[in-house]
Amino acid sequence: MVYKKKFLLLSSLLVILAIVYALTLVFDPQRQQSRAFAWLDPKSIPLADGIEIDAQKNKTILSYKGNKWVFGDEREELPVKQAKVEDLLSALSRKGVYPLRAASGEAKEKLGLAGESAARIIIKGGKGPALLDLLVGKPDALGSDLYLARNGEKEVYSGEDRFTLYTDANPKSWYELRLFPPAEMRSGTVSSGGINATSVQQAEILFPASDALPYAFRRNGGVWIMPGNESAALDNSKVDAWLRAVLEAEAADLGTEAPSRTEGSITLMMGDGKNLLIQAGPKDDKKQRLVKVSGSSLVYTLSEWTLNRLFREKEYFLK
Repeated sequence: MVYKKKFLLLSSLLVILAIVYALTLVFDPQRQQSRAFAWLDPKSIPLADGIEIDAQKNKTILSYKGNKWVFGDEREELPVKQAKVEDLLSALSRKGVYPLRAASGEAKEKLGLAGESAARIIIKGGKGPALLDLLVGKPDALGSDLYLARNGEKEVYSGEDRFTLYTDANPKSWYELRLFPPAEMRSGTVSSGGINATSVQQAEILFPASDALPYAFRRNGGVWIMPGNESAALDNSKVDAWLRAVLEAEAADLGTEAPSRTEGSITLMMGDGKNLLIQAGPKDDKKQRLVKVSGSSLVYTLSEWTLNRLFREKEYFLK
């Protein structure tokens, strides 16, 4: 026990000495001052029309087109999560306290702010200089703060880790994979676009299996009935929950080509006379299906779990 205590004490001392040595190696004590500022001027956010996030093997390019952010892709401009972009811009434009840690090229290299070791967030606005070119380096000795610097400047600051959530993200994590995404605008307000469970007047389900018969629900006053089998006692709460699941369904990924044929479908008839159609193709070897949705040119890949939630057998809704 005595030996173990001595070992732990010596190990702790070595860690502390290592941290002190590292700090004295790169930091100038005269520069240990703090400033409160935001990396991105909030007034410049309406000018932003491009975002590049370059981190090691991952590179994400976003563009602002047609009053929304899209994922820049050689094949197609893909929809992205508008709220996630707004969160990134908010994090960059939120004022924080940043101690000045160093001001030399040597320090930037040691702190992961030089070359390919640094992650980089670029906010573009028009054809002029970037609104922001931020380098994101290593975490500090305690792991709670990051070393940060503007590209082209020597000053190195440390601050709260608000940015690795975005720099470490896989580019696909920016994709908007909801089958019926909300109408999100640049102002940051989010609207359902009128698509919600209360707008649906009738639903028709063609089950993707040869031994399952199609069925439908229809609103009748404040309850749901099954046309052709009006005497069936339906659990209204289950029907409502199912409708929300359909309207909030999220794909596992985007597909590259449309399904070869349609094996199952869900049709939602809205109060304004419009129909929302989901068409599911055959299962692949992972038990996933390629899906097309009315009003969209995209092809989605739905997991088995999501498919099972959407294509419920009619017995599930009976009391």
